[in-house]
Amino acid sequence: MPLGVNRNFQTLLDLVPGTSVETFQHSPFFNASSSLQTNVNGQPRMGNNYQIEGIDNNERTGLLQILITPAEAIQQVSISTTNHDPELGRATGAVTNVIIKSGSNGFHGAGYEFLQNSAFDARSYFNPTVGHLAYNYFGGNVGGPIRRNKIFFFANYLRTMDREDNTNQENIPDNAFRTGDLSGDPGHQVYDPLTGAQDGSGLNRTPFPGNIIPPSRINPISAKILSYLPPTNEAFSPTSQTNDYFALLPARKTNDQIDSKIDWNISDKDRLSGRFSFARPEIYQAPIFGEAGGPAQSAFEGSGTQKTYSTGLNYNRTINPTLLTEVRIGVAHYHNEAYQSDYGKNDSTALGVPGVNLGPFTSGFVGVVITGYSSPMTGYSPSLPWKRAEANIDMVNSWTKILHNHQIKWGVDVRRIRDDLLEDQTYSPRGIITFTALQTAAAKCTTNAAGAQTCSATSNGLANEMASFLLDLPSKEGRDVNSYFPALRQTQFFAYAADNWQVSSKLTLNLGLRWEFYSPPTPRFPGGFSNYDAVNNQLVIAGVGGNPMNMGLRAQYRYFAPRLGVAYRLTEKTVIRTGFGISYTPFPDNTWAYNFPVRSNNQYVAPSGADNYAPAVLPSGLAPTFANGFPPPNPVVVPPNGIISDPDKTEAKTVIPLNYKNGYIESWNFAVQRELPWHFNIDVAYVGSHGVDTPASPNLNAGQIVGAGAAGQPFLSKYGITSAVTQYFQGFSSTYHSLQVKFDRAFTGGFQLTTAFTWQRAMDFQVGDDGALDFYGGQGLSRNYARADFDRTLNFVQSYIYELPFGKGRAFLANRFAGRLLAAGRFRVFFRLAPALRLRLPAAIV
Repeated sequence: MPLGVNRNFQTLLDLVPGTSVETFQHSPFFNASSSLQTNVNGQPRMGNNYQIEGIDNNERTGLLQILITPAEAIQQVSISTTNHDPELGRATGAVTNVIIKSGSNGFHGAGYEFLQNSAFDARSYFNPTVGHLAYNYFGGNVGGPIRRNKIFFFANYLRTMDREDNTNQENIPDNAFRTGDLSGDPGHQVYDPLTGAQDGSGLNRTPFPGNIIPPSRINPISAKILSYLPPTNEAFSPTSQTNDYFALLPARKTNDQIDSKIDWNISDKDRLSGRFSFARPEIYQAPIFGEAGGPAQSAFEGSGTQKTYSTGLNYNRTINPTLLTEVRIGVAHYHNEAYQSDYGKNDSTALGVPGVNLGPFTSGFVGVVITGYSSPMTGYSPSLPWKRAEANIDMVNSWTKILHNHQIKWGVDVRRIRDDLLEDQTYSPRGIITFTALQTAAAKCTTNAAGAQTCSATSNGLANEMASFLLDLPSKEGRDVNSYFPALRQTQFFAYAADNWQVSSKLTLNLGLRWEFYSPPTPRFPGGFSNYDAVNNQLVIAGVGGNPMNMGLRAQYRYFAPRLGVAYRLTEKTVIRTGFGISYTPFPDNTWAYNFPVRSNNQYVAPSGADNYAPAVLPSGLAPTFANGFPPPNPVVVPPNGIISDPDKTEAKTVIPLNYKNGYIESWNFAVQRELPWHFNIDVAYVGSHGVDTPASPNLNAGQIVGAGAAGQPFLSKYGITSAVTQYFQGFSSTYHSLQVKFDRAFTGGFQLTTAFTWQRAMDFQVGDDGALDFYGGQGLSRNYARADFDRTLNFVQSYIYELPFGKGRAFLANRFAGRLLAAGRFRVFFRLAPALRLRLPAAIV
């Protein structure tokens, strides 16, 4: 197989027209299986469906895949990208199915090893050196009979060892700034917050002479935090201090995986096969500032493990020569845990910041953010630590009936989803303390001819931001609080019927209808969901009081997906194909209604109405300085009726619309296939689609009036809320048009060629795959309709496989030992030509 990244079979999608460049999504901890993501025919990457022998291999939302079968264990990979057969669904993109190898009457075995290293890597322009990479991929397999002609086995073992020293270019305070000497940024005057008006207005403040803060004024905890930072080691400008520290950090990922299969020919009419796969990746990423963590690798610094199981049982029965049935049962499960480097240690308490380390889950170093520098300066990703587990149970029964010139198929597919995810993403369980410029800036006010007064900061730059940190004047403090373990349960039911009708020797019709049902999810226990009701400004707690466990989400029973395919043989070497189909996709994100009290965050900012030149304020009236730390988490009180009215105005909120509808696409295609001389063939196709209810996650509380700032937020005037109110999801439309060409040569004479060319245009409303909008009400929603972020107008991919002409039956070394060694040798080339992605300008720039 012409494989790319880490010999992952998912790179085979590169050889199919209409696919984007594959990407590695999420951190190595979260994506422990090292799955790759591809946009197909202009659709979001979560719209793809991956299966192992017809059994679901996706995480709940299609976000990632649970287990990646090694190439050496794969017998066949089938890919459908448009107008799928009716038995295939749960996808607006590609449906990819993997078949694992089987044993035979002869014993066969193989050993293999592949190595990738950084010896020929180029240095990034901004890095002083090349990182180190040593990727080892090795293992072996064996297959053969347990009982000749009856029972066969196959087993494959793979070990991968990824050893890296990754490059990290960060922005940290220079050595002079750490002592309070901020004179390197003379364009931003630092003001003494103890002078002038003490009402938060920032008026009449006195500047620090020479932009130097006296050592006696520097907070001792601030100084202690800075002691964790090494000196800068790269050239920089004192006024910006960007890319002034470089580090190579060790990262390790090791995976042991077993894939096995047993086939049993019970009789001439009955066949049973069972497979079992297990993988256990272990991941480690060193922190850049020791136990203080830091911003390296998006602050994912620590260790993680994942235990992965995938199993399936397939039974085939030939009832009579014209009637067959198949039953498939399978389970895919993973358990993933990740922890920051100092998990289990009360580092914040030792630092002198109380109220942070309340237990194991809140252990570790508090997060510190100084705007203008890499973030977080200390601490770790808000996502760490986490505990995740998911189990997908899949049961399928399909039937095939041959009736004259009709091949009729029908069946059902029932899937049970169990998804448990304890993970924060806003401030982390340890909390984040943020320092910005205004606390050490001064306000200057002017009055216009009408008598209206306008005030603005006289200085707002890097020196002010650093000064706020040195003086311990945070503008915001927040932390995530977990009251329950978020756990979601859902049942999915699919049914289909299809007729493959051979109308004549030249004309074939494929007719089908598929029905999909996604039951409204429920929590594992009452109180496990909390949905924000934006109309009444209240949180509705599932299963408490009179609230239903599914929050009242309406079940949608009308997801019918017709499929039509037509093939006409114009000549012996030319076939014309066309088709139309509708396909649905599941809820495309791993979030749900996890508001307070399931997940919550306590946030402390400057008092409402102040000009925010003052530091944030705790409920006690004190500033959230390091020494004052964090107050106890807000108590969780759920009223007996399950309704929390007027919830915390500072907490971000999630809205799951009760009339939520799954997105779907209407896709169509027209293709001409032609067999050419010398074993070549060409396929030229037009492929198009129209997306309906394509998901986007808009902020319902985004400003609706251009230039109005917070005053333009609709929930501010209604409820006094300035935080984000994100809806998952709101449906928009998308379109896709493309010319797709395949030019291939079958493997003959030791040579194979595969070519995929796409000329396309994908349009949608959202940022990324299911992101927010750039423009809101007052700016015009229609301005969001633009080329998709992942869209590339042209994409050309070509793969060559050349079998070396050595060994028995070949041109050279036919009867020599060297020929036998080289007999299995193949030379592979993979070539891609595509333009860079477009620059998307956010609304703030446009």
